[in-house]
Amino acid sequence: MKISVILAHPDPESFNRAIARTAVEQLESNGHSVLFHDLYAENFEALLPGQEIRPEAILPPVIRRHCQEIAEAEGIIIIHPNWWGQPPAILKGWRRSGRIAFSGSAASPLSFAGPSV
Repeated sequence: MKISVILAHPDPESFNRAIARTAVEQLESNGHSVLFHDLYAENFEALLPGQEIRPEAILPPVIRRHCQEIAEAEGIIIIHPNWWGQPPAILKGWRRSGRIAFSGSAASPLSFAGPSV
């Protein structure tokens, strides 16, 4: 299976990072293809520029890559801390109201509205 693992924690020494590393190692050892992204380490830009909302928008290469990977993934694992009942802003921008969710090549914002684990 192709599995996308997304990490959203600013501290490279965090417990969340250890969880992500272990998940990637175990998935790969079990024969899965893993696409790993550390949103903070990649300096992912979570702000949605107005011109990207349009269906005909030309997306930056990094956004197109994330969209393509999520569209092709057979499983998605998102690892993040829970801060005051919310994920970090970088993940909220990536997932729910932001750049990946709005791009037509990945999914509509509503497709991410289901229950989370």
